Amino acid sequence: MLLLLIKKDLAIHKLSWLLYFAMLLFFMVFNKDVMFVVAIITAIVTMNTFHYDELAHGNKLWNSLPFTRKEIVSARYSTLLVVLVLVTGVVMALARITNGEWSSAFSRLAIWEEVIGSFIVMMVSASLFFPLVYKFAQKKTIFTFVILYIATAIAGVYAVYYVYKYLMENITFIQTIGTGVYWALLAIGSLICYALSWAVSLKIYKSKELL
Repeated sequence: MLLLLIKKDLAIHKLSWLLYFAMLLFFMVFNKDVMFVVAIITAIVTMNTFHYDELAHGNKLWNSLPFTRKEIVSARYSTLLVVLVLVTGVVMALARITNGEWSSAFSRLAIWEEVIGSFIVMMVSASLFFPLVYKFAQKKTIFTFVILYIATAIAGVYAVYYVYKYLMENITFIQTIGTGVYWALLAIGSLICYALSWAVSLKIYKSKELL
C-alpha cells in the first residue's frame, strides 16, 4: 500500500516532470551549485505534490480507499527521499556528461559535501513545514506554504554554506574534528529532525477532521 501511495505522489505530476527537468537544466547553466540545484528542484516537486493533491481533494479520496493515515503520511515523507535521490542522480549524471566542469560559487565545498548539504537542507526544511502543512493547509493557504517552503530551502542552502565557512575559519573544534565528521554530525541531526517531524505529522493527521 505504501508503495502505491509513493507511486501516486510521483505520477500526480504527469507532464510537469518535463518542466522540472527544464528548470533543472536552466539552474545548472546559470547556477552550477549542486546543493542549490538539488534543493530547489526537490522543494518545487515536493510542494507541488501537496498542491496538486489539495486541488484534487486528495485527502478525502485517499482516506475513502483502503489506506491508513499512517501510510498516507509515511508515503509523503518517503516520496521526498525518493525525489531527492532521483534529482541528485540526474544532476550528478549531467555533471558527468559535462566532465564535471562546475564553476560553483560554493568553491570551498567538494561535490560530495554539496550533495550531503542538499539532503540536510531538504530534510530540515521538510521537518519544519510538513507538520504545518498537515495542520493548517487548505486550498486558500497551500500556495503560501509552497512559496515559503521553496524560499526556506533556498535560504537554507546559503545558510549551510556560510555557517560551514564561518565555523571552519573561526572554530578550532570544528577544524580539529575534520569535514567528514562535521557533515556526518549534521546528517545525523537532520535525520533525527526528520524522524521527529514524521511522528508529529502522523499525530496531527490522525487527529485531523477532513473537510
